Amino acid sequence: MENQKGGTSLSYKFALLLGQQFNLQEQEVTLLGKNIRQFSRLERRIYFKQLKPREKEFKLFLKEKFALLDEEERQTWLDTTVQSLLEKGGDPDLADSLVMDVIGRLEVYKNLREKAEIEGIRLKALTNFGGLSMVLFLVVIITAIILYLKGH
Repeated sequence: MENQKGGTSLSYKFALLLGQQFNLQEQEVTLLGKNIRQFSRLERRIYFKQLKPREKEFKLFLKEKFALLDEEERQTWLDTTVQSLLEKGGDPDLADSLVMDVIGRLEVYKNLREKAEIEGIRLKALTNFGGLSMVLFLVVIITAIILYLKGH
């Protein structure tokens, strides 16, 4: 799995880690390095039959790994994930998504936005809507609905 710069994708390192721990086939490891929207029909079938049911196991393993890390190593995981997302315009693949669930999506998106702003990298539209703005948007909508219902 190569990125545009010719190196191994950063999220692929996490996919390989999961592959080694859970004895995944090469095709399954490759799927972890892709965004679900990029899947073919066959890949979707493989994902939903073989990988999706084991997602909790994957997250638990990554959480245990993350819990054993010191602060500097945790920051390395965060930086690695943010860099991986930057390479893809902010669109996470499955491995990125699993790691984001372990680290915390809001933390990752906050760092992603800051780094993208500093480096002048444009993020894809859906990414810009992620994180804290999504939470604020939902709070405003729910508050408006509650106030409307209270008034009637």
